[in-house]
Amino acid sequence: MKKSNIHLNKWYLDFVGDNGEALIGYSAKLTWHGFTANYTSLIHKVPGEDVKLSTHFRKSQLPLKKDGIITWKDNKLEVSGSWEATAKSIENRIYDSENGYLDWKCYQPASRVKLKIKGSLLEGSGYAEQLVLTALPWNIPMNHLRWGRFHSSNNTLVWIELKEKDKKQWLWLNGESIPDGIIENDRILSREENFQLILDRKIVLESEKKIYQVVQILLKFLPGFNKIMPVKFLMADNHKWLSKGEFQKGSSGIENGMAIHEWVNFNPESL
Repeated sequence: MKKSNIHLNKWYLDFVGDNGEALIGYSAKLTWHGFTANYTSLIHKVPGEDVKLSTHFRKSQLPLKKDGIITWKDNKLEVSGSWEATAKSIENRIYDSENGYLDWKCYQPASRVKLKIKGSLLEGSGYAEQLVLTALPWNIPMNHLRWGRFHSSNNTLVWIELKEKDKKQWLWLNGESIPDGIIENDRILSREENFQLILDRKIVLESEKKIYQVVQILLKFLPGFNKIMPVKFLMADNHKWLSKGEFQKGSSGIENGMAIHEWVNFNPESL
């Protein structure tokens, strides 16, 4: 079988302030059959205001990682910041085949973040990860993808679930892998470890066909890319939330914290 001839280096960084202000940054470089496309995007939510989305496809500097600190700067979006790790990194090969792989590297399940955006200085907590993909993403068996992260004063949760006929999932509590969890849009729980996280999903950061929107512009840089992409993948529904979370383990009291999490539905006609 032929190799996919694709390489995606995609960074995700986020921030949540004490006042509920949130920011998500994406910085990516995609190469395919000798063509190259760059993608940078910023989602910014200020309490009491609508979500603001800024995107460009110009060449820009990917985040830099050194000595437990990740720095990122994008002049076009007028944002710069540093993410300092406050938890051990976790990583996994999410998918592997003779035609490519997907490596997920969560360098910072939890971070201390300092940001400057359009002249405003912000400080709070955050998260940082990198995806490296060399397989065609629609070959990864999934009808649904769920991902998220939660921070409270004492606990950090990170989760990923791919579900088709069968499901593959990864769940970590404070860096420890948790087997056989239950991952849903509004709750994460483990009966074995006796904990539960309830998510309110009150703030919608995204609710759209994001892959379709991005690909329409990428075609300027990757001619013919859409012709090999299945419609099911292209038209996936993406939902991303900023949630207040209530975490409880055993008989201990409830801890409040914030989560950013998403659900990508690659099979919307089934609903």
